[in-house]
Amino acid sequence: MLRAWLNYWLGWLLFLAGLGLAVSGLVKWLILPGGGRGGFRGEEAVFIFARHTWTEIHQWLAVVIMVLVVLHIYLHWNWIATMSRQIFGRKRL
Repeated sequence: MLRAWLNYWLGWLLFLAGLGLAVSGLVKWLILPGGGRGGFRGEEAVFIFARHTWTEIHQWLAVVIMVLVVLHIYLHWNWIATMSRQIFGRKRL
């Protein structure tokens, strides 16, 4: 039961972190102009946060996703190994 609970919440965390990564990337790409002080009258462009803050959010979410993916692989390693043996262990004609 604990493993099912952990898999459930891990899935949600991966989804939310991926959604946050996508949103922060889209904000940097589509809403905020290029890096530096390219805004109106030389002021830094801001959409809720400044561009550099969006960059930090984006980078930290990427780190969170990497950690969650490693945990996901660890929790599913037996399944991965079993499926790999079934798929690649057979000789194909």
